[in-house]
Amino acid sequence: MKAKYDDLINRFIDNEVTTNELNEIDNLLLENEEFKVNFKTHKYVHENLYDLPIYSAPETVTENIMSKILSKITVKYKKSYFFRVIVTSILLMIITSLFLFFSYLGKLDFVQQTSNPVEVVSNYTKPFFIYMYKIFASEVFRTVSGIAGFVILLSFYFTFNSFKNFKDKLKQF
Repeated sequence: MKAKYDDLINRFIDNEVTTNELNEIDNLLLENEEFKVNFKTHKYVHENLYDLPIYSAPETVTENIMSKILSKITVKYKKSYFFRVIVTSILLMIITSLFLFFSYLGKLDFVQQTSNPVEVVSNYTKPFFIYMYKIFASEVFRTVSGIAGFVILLSFYFTFNSFKNFKDKLKQF
């Protein structure tokens, strides 16, 4: 009920009430003491707020606030190029390994004498993939790779949080 009265008082102050609502306000002012106090309080606050001077902000207020925000952010989050260097190094090693593999494969005599190089590459790499499948299918490899993967993901998490906090978080574990 109080919310209804507050809405009615606010509309009265803004001169948006109908004749029926104005009559209702008059009746409530005569009959309801709580409404009368609430009405006087709203009216008093409105008059005092209306009389307050309005100050304009300086033109450089936005730039000042943004510079303060940016100064706090740059201190807190310094860019680390560690992750980028590691990923780039791994990609370079993979590309170099593939280049050396295919250049070595191209220099073999039986590869140069065949007309279908795809079949030669398939026959040459098939034993390697069979051997790798046996290694990957073993229970020991899965356990070790799972643990290593968890450790790597954990270290990436700490690296992204920041190098400074990395030592503190390791001490917690």
